[in-house]
Parts: sequence; C-alpha cells; structure tokens
Amino acid sequence: MRLKTLAISAGAALALTACASGSGSGPTREPIRALMSADALMFVSFDTDGDLAASAAEIEAGITREFARADANSDGSISPIEFQNWSSQVLGGTQMGPYRLDFDRNVDNTITREEFETEVRGRVNDYDEDQSGTLARGEFVRLVGQARPVRSGWDPQLAPRGGPTTR
Repeated sequence: MRLKTLAISAGAALALTACASGSGSGPTREPIRALMSADALMFVSFDTDGDLAASAAEIEAGITREFARADANSDGSISPIEFQNWSSQVLGGTQMGPYRLDFDRNVDNTITREEFETEVRGRVNDYDEDQSGTLARGEFVRLVGQARPVRSGWDPQLAPRGGPTTR
C-alpha cells in the first residue's frame, strides 16, 4: 500500500512538473512581462482628480509644478544637483531615465524652463498612443519586446535600406 501511494505521488508530481514546464503537445507561451518607465511615475502624479487619467490641463499643471519642484532655488533653471535631487524624489532614482542630458540638449549644465517643458511634452506625446491629449494608465505599460509603430508613417528617405521599420 505504501509503495502504491508513493508511486501515485511521484506520478502526480511528474505530471505537475510537465504541465508547469510547458512540455507536452500544447503550445508553450512565455509569461507576459511588462515594464513601466520612471517618467510614468511622474505622469501618474499629474492625475490630480483621481480619474486614473491625466488630462491636458492636468499635464500642463503637472509640468509647471514639477519644474518648480526641480528648481529648488527658484532661479528659473535647474542645475545638475537640482536635477539629481528632483530625479531621486520624482523618478525613483538617478539610475533610470530620463537622464539630465535628455533635458539639457545644448549640454550647458543648465536646464531652462523651455528645455524642461519641451522634454516632458515630448514624452507625453510618446505615451499618448491614441493622440487624445489625455494619458490613460494603460498607455504607461509596455510589453517587453513590444514594437511601437512609427506614428507619422514610413518615410523612405529616413528608413534604413530594407523597408519600413518600427521603433
């Protein structure tokens, strides 16, 4: 009796392992993996009315609020130290993008209000998949390895040889 119980237990464990590993006749699927960028943390904070979406007005107010938060000494620009402090607070750390040079495009060690607003608005546009002007929570999540189609269409002069691409 004891040998029979042991054999049944071993068979059940083997069957469970086979199912979990995906072996067998059915198709196997990789687990769904998703990631959220650090700038999405900032965009989520723009949703001040709690409707789980950031409207155009909330985005503009959020940009103004975040520039003021980053410009700790209120001199109208963000120094590298101010950016590092802001990035740690708002974006969850300095090791994840966006990075200081994403904002400081002229590399003069100063991020002006215009540079800050241009970069944030560009990122808003990248996330706004349906171009509605509102950022919904679902627009922040990307499947790992998911290709993002080029919105403006294919331009043969800009595409590498070999045809259309996605980014």
